[in-house]
Amino acid sequence: MSRELMTKAMAGRDPSLVGIGYFPRAGGSLAFEIGWPEYERDTAWARRLLDIWGVGPGQHAVQTVRNSESPWLGPVVHAMREIGVVYSNAEPYAWDSRRVAALLSLLPVEAILGLPGETAESLLADEGAAAKLADMPVIWARRDALEPLRGAGLRPAEMAMLGPALGLSCPEGTGLHLDPEEWQVNAVSGRPTLTVVGDRRYRGRDIELDVDGVIDRAPCACGLPGDRIRTR
Repeated sequence: MSRELMTKAMAGRDPSLVGIGYFPRAGGSLAFEIGWPEYERDTAWARRLLDIWGVGPGQHAVQTVRNSESPWLGPVVHAMREIGVVYSNAEPYAWDSRRVAALLSLLPVEAILGLPGETAESLLADEGAAAKLADMPVIWARRDALEPLRGAGLRPAEMAMLGPALGLSCPEGTGLHLDPEEWQVNAVSGRPTLTVVGDRRYRGRDIELDVDGVIDRAPCACGLPGDRIRTR
């Protein structure tokens, strides 16, 4: 959906607001608003990651993403649309794994975004789909999909929703990248935390993240700036 259409849909509410997401916190969840300026910056950052992975115009991608995950993954989807990537959608559940398998068999898919564990296991159990996965240039997988994919000899890239931010790994596999102009990662009591440093509608400091990992501050060979979270 274009910015113009989304703004019209928000008529009578707040046209400067892209949407509202919720991330888990101790005792419940916390809402965070997303404005157009940061949405556009997040889209630009996603384009940099897609470029590093070699995902470009005319290529086919499959997205296994819930609508409720748009606050995190919307910029990646929008970046694909801007670039000219042809993408298909599937639900991130085992019952929709047949759709993913069909898309892999019918289309020259070169990237998957958001592959969940139960879908990965279903695809790996299918000889044809497993062969397609083995040849897939880019698989951004959720954390519960990493073990079965690696166990099958694949090298998936990691994807994780980190509080209000989205972390994506690069081809170097050195951890989850976040835009350093928007987010700062640190460790408190040995656990990764996130602080908002960009000019965003939502402000937060030392947000505890639901991941176990360490902060890698060494420059990444992929060329992207900023620190990374190496999950364990």
